[in-house]
Amino acid sequence: MKQILVIGHYDKTDFMMYLGKMLSMDHKVLLVDATRHRDYEYVFPKIDESLTQHTHDQFEVMEDIHAYEDLKHNLGDSQYDFVLIDCNDADTLKGWPEVDFVYVVTSYENPVIQKNVNLMRAYFHGEKLSSVKLPITKVIYEVSNHLDETYMDSLLDDLPLSWKESLIYYPDERDQTLKIINQYKNTVMVKRMSSSYKLVIKQAIEFILGQETTKVNALWKRAERSN
Repeated sequence: MKQILVIGHYDKTDFMMYLGKMLSMDHKVLLVDATRHRDYEYVFPKIDESLTQHTHDQFEVMEDIHAYEDLKHNLGDSQYDFVLIDCNDADTLKGWPEVDFVYVVTSYENPVIQKNVNLMRAYFHGEKLSSVKLPITKVIYEVSNHLDETYMDSLLDDLPLSWKESLIYYPDERDQTLKIINQYKNTVMVKRMSSSYKLVIKQAIEFILGQETTKVNALWKRAERSN
């Protein structure tokens, strides 16, 4: 079971849903809402809102997780190929063990960057500081400004982090429209996404699955046909 931790004081529910959709085409996937304020409470239709675990499209969503012990207890004997964890809570991250991949979703807004730095410091401490092999990738909502990603890196220079090539996408009304449409659908639609955001999702899937671009492109076409 591989765990993918996605950190960020930024709304990444759509990013997580797209990862869940793509990975669940061939694998058993659990998306874990470990956010401070239950960001997934109204992100997709639910048959029974009193439950904290739901089936959406082809994957599972587990809500109201505030510690790794909560996840272990709720998992029981259940087995998944991939567990996607969305977390924006420093207290939760302090007790979360080492995962297989870390993504940091951010924009260049100063409040977002500063809070993301705090989240990174909360997670990377103790034994995890010595785990230089743990890959970390920034997913950046890019707009024209006087900053670049080296600014965020400079705030974390004292930590031995292993940054991978960043994934960058740009403002596009199509992505916001699709995000809203998906909040009312029983399936996660991936059609009519902007080219830059589609590339980000594909590159993330490539890295997680360790597959070539051609295979991920074929997977994407299958996902589109499933809509």
